[in-house]
Amino acid sequence: MTRYSRITSALLFMIAMSFSSSAQVNDGTSSGLHPIAVSVSDPLPPPDATSGNTPYTLKRGDNEFGFWGGVSFKATTIFAGLRKDEAADRKFVVAAFRYGRTLAANNSVALQYTLDVIPLAVATGVIVSRTTVGSVTTFRRETAYGAGLTPVALQLDFANGSKIHPFVHVNGGFLIFNKSVPIEDSGKFAFVGEAGTGVHIFTSDRRAVSLGVRFHHISNGNTSGSNRGLNQFIFYAGFSVFK
Repeated sequence: MTRYSRITSALLFMIAMSFSSSAQVNDGTSSGLHPIAVSVSDPLPPPDATSGNTPYTLKRGDNEFGFWGGVSFKATTIFAGLRKDEAADRKFVVAAFRYGRTLAANNSVALQYTLDVIPLAVATGVIVSRTTVGSVTTFRRETAYGAGLTPVALQLDFANGSKIHPFVHVNGGFLIFNKSVPIEDSGKFAFVGEAGTGVHIFTSDRRAVSLGVRFHHISNGNTSGSNRGLNQFIFYAGFSVFK
């Protein structure tokens, strides 16, 4: 046998012994250990995969049920509407039940349709009459109570999947009061337009507290009397459950 043949035979023998040793280790026969079966066909599911829910994440088709309430401490004249003396001494309180439906969502944002049913709106400082003597006008003010609906609304949530969701929203609807709002000849029916921003703070996987501010506009849309807008910033808080 030549030197080359001996070297080749030795290499083949070493390779054969290596495969033999590997097989013995794999089946545990060389060490007397029992083989361990590991299943790779059914890997462990990631957290929450069994329930189908990802914490703090809105998915298409999710429903929101909640309520919120807010207050404005004064009317503003920065967007025209009422004059400064007419806008004085006013406050506004509103409470609403919320339904929302997620229309589209991904890992970053979620788009919702929202509907607010407003069982109570309270407007203080409503002008019911005025008396002018010379250059001085005196107003008689009362409190008006109303209810309504905002059925045209969209909300866009950011940071979908985070515990805190910043959001922006626009809303449109109407309110019906027991007195003319905001002044004596405006009529009892008022259109409502809103735009605002806030945050959802999730207290659990599917429950969240909301905090925000919304610009709130009321006017009669030239349906009767003076079309004088009541403009105000409403600070609000609420609670929602997502299903």
